[in-house]
Amino acid sequence: MAKLTLSVNNGADTSKSVESSSGNKLSITKKVTTETVPDAGAQTASLSQKIENAAPISVAEQASSVAKWLITQFGEDIFNELLSNPNLKLPYADDDITAEMWLERGIKTLFTQDNIARIAHVTNEIGKQSSVSDADVDAAVEEKMAQKVEKYNAKFQELRTQMEYLEGEKADLQLRLNKTLEADTFVKEVFRAADGETDYQKRIAQTLAEAVSRGDDDNLPIFVMRLAKGWSTLQYVLQREAQSDDKDKLDIVYASLTNLLYGISGCFVSDRRMILELVAKHCNEFFSDYDFISPEQTLNVDPDIHNANGLGNAQIREGVSFCVVRRDTKKTVKYADVKVSK
Repeated sequence: MAKLTLSVNNGADTSKSVESSSGNKLSITKKVTTETVPDAGAQTASLSQKIENAAPISVAEQASSVAKWLITQFGEDIFNELLSNPNLKLPYADDDITAEMWLERGIKTLFTQDNIARIAHVTNEIGKQSSVSDADVDAAVEEKMAQKVEKYNAKFQELRTQMEYLEGEKADLQLRLNKTLEADTFVKEVFRAADGETDYQKRIAQTLAEAVSRGDDDNLPIFVMRLAKGWSTLQYVLQREAQSDDKDKLDIVYASLTNLLYGISGCFVSDRRMILELVAKHCNEFFSDYDFISPEQTLNVDPDIHNANGLGNAQIREGVSFCVVRRDTKKTVKYADVKVSK
């Protein structure tokens, strides 16, 4: 009877033997080896090496990306014209090939693999730079809105400041209005006359009332008070001497006018020149031979009506006395004295 034996040994030969009855032996040997388990570090190194050695993007994919980028940037019509050009026929190209497919094949035909890779790299970088993400759009919108909010806040603050200022102006105007009512009554009582008045007297009162109602001249109340004193004296003299001869009352009225100018000396308002001109014309209504001229009728010294010795063409600061001329001959009887600006 035949005998079968089997032995297994790691790293060693395994023998099988069969004995026949005749004493012949048949042996089979097999070498079995076991693999050792690599450690974690070796596995990591192997994985890293596999990633580094990962296959790059194929030439076809790179050429396709370049073709798509060109069509996106310049439009398909341009390349359709090139596709229909018989001088630019590509070998082994179908007649119904698209512009993108034609352009892709053309790139692969004209450029080397390295150049295609370089071109694809450049187009990808351009795409990254030109593409705008939603986050970029949101950031830009937020920045723009922040700028507008800041601008509107600044404008609001400016308007608020102006409103506060106007509120103060309103209160001040209300106070002036209260004073205006009293001043208006004062002007009517002093500068108007119920028993007869000249047209120039009416205009004086009207001019003063309008100036008071505007309330834009801080010196006006003092000016009106001082003018009222001189005006009252002047009116008294004019009424008392109304029937006297012109020569007899000339000096008296002239002195009253000088006193009026003295009272308002150094008190300047915007309507001062107009008021003094109306005062002079008011006095002329009481004379038949003489005319009075305001010393502040002109801005500069006039030798025809002012004491101009040594004054040249100086600018008049204020009048000291009125000028008097004869009505028939226009000859100056009394020259006006003035103070000039230095």
